[in-house]
Amino acid sequence: MTIRKRGALPVCAATVVVTLAAACLSTQHPYGAQAVAIDRGSRDYTLPDQMQWRDTENGKTSNLYGDPSKPGLYAYILKRGPNVWSKPYFHDNDRFVTVLEGTLWVGTGKFDQQRTVPLEAGSFVRDVARGIHFEGTKDDGATLYVVGIGPSPSHPAEPSTNTTSGSGADVIDPAVRQIQRIEDMPKESFVLYGDSSKPGLYLQYQRRAPNNWSRPHYHPIDRVVMVLGGTMSIGADASGDKTRTVAVPKGGFIRDIAQGVHYDGTGNDPMWIQIAGVGPTATTNVDP
Repeated sequence: MTIRKRGALPVCAATVVVTLAAACLSTQHPYGAQAVAIDRGSRDYTLPDQMQWRDTENGKTSNLYGDPSKPGLYAYILKRGPNVWSKPYFHDNDRFVTVLEGTLWVGTGKFDQQRTVPLEAGSFVRDVARGIHFEGTKDDGATLYVVGIGPSPSHPAEPSTNTTSGSGADVIDPAVRQIQRIEDMPKESFVLYGDSSKPGLYLQYQRRAPNNWSRPHYHPIDRVVMVLGGTMSIGADASGDKTRTVAVPKGGFIRDIAQGVHYDGTGNDPMWIQIAGVGPTATTNVDP
């Protein structure tokens, strides 16, 4: 396969001025400078302050990729205010929720706020297809990152009067909801769900040490990335040049466009991201 390299950034006629400005920018921002323009046809991104919000019955939502009502991968953020609860409901397909901020209280079966489990920021829950569940917030509210395969509308449900016995995490029926608390997660990268080498949805948590960079590479199909901690510096060409990157902080969203050559890395702090996509996929490295 022939790799078509992206064109260079536009050069201003005032070469001296541009050179001095670039030198100043490089001094102030060794990498991840927001003033740098990357190829949005290879890698697109949305910073936290660029997200567009709309009011819904469940809270404020910002759609980031796809559409839950249509076929294919979707990703969006939902902000729930304090003391907001859903009634029991279910989805046609699996749904995957990561808590970005606040605390989400999750339950299964019959609605009972006393029979819920708190999931703090960084925790994860898989809502199994057609499993009846509910959730809500208390005084601190919650911001949630939701990923799945559409179409997957929500259906109200009237569960039986039976509830799971026990206390703590035992009140959650694992056939309905599978939870992964932040305090129980591995400290290294790991697979949350699926297998990127096989057909179907996959989700991965990736942790990177400080000053760790990838080689330029591409993927055959789109994938989406949410920055859960630290800052991800992203580039969108085959150069691997750290000074030609944009800094995407915690809460920022990235779309790796199919066949688009890109690279990324960390600064002096560690980084934590969630990657989602539809397999089978792979990573193909590209020489600068």
